[in-house]
Amino acid sequence: MKIRHIGPLAVLACFPAFGVARADDAKLLTRPQLSNAGAKSLLNAAEEEARQKGMQVSIAVVDASGRLLAFTRMDDSQTGTDETAIKKARTAALYHSPGKVLAQRISQNQAFLATLPGITAVPGSCPVMSGKYLIGAVGVSGATDDLDNAVATDTANGFHS
Repeated sequence: MKIRHIGPLAVLACFPAFGVARADDAKLLTRPQLSNAGAKSLLNAAEEEARQKGMQVSIAVVDASGRLLAFTRMDDSQTGTDETAIKKARTAALYHSPGKVLAQRISQNQAFLATLPGITAVPGSCPVMSGKYLIGAVGVSGATDDLDNAVATDTANGFHS
């Protein structure tokens, strides 16, 4: 029995696997992702708007999965605002909804929403979209609900990918 013929047979046996790999490509999604530069752009825009409004806040930018990409706590902001800004942004990303909308839904007899894992359903966060895809979110904490919400919403809606 000669073993030297096994090599070419092994190579030929691999060809069907390549065909299957190409067929599986149709099962993959290609979506835009928020880059580091994009996150910094959002952070800078939010900080500038907050500064113009005389606010001292914490600002967080997360990716579509709620992972922190960029963060700042402005001078003279309350120290507790840092975690709140991150939680707000994460909520908007994970549940594809502004915190203000979730807070309104909870107050309208949809209290079950308050039990969702990791939710911080208060105004001050907004998802960031690229076309039909959610690519991240902005969370702002440290001023009034209305001011936090205005900065987060204006920043997210003003983002152009």
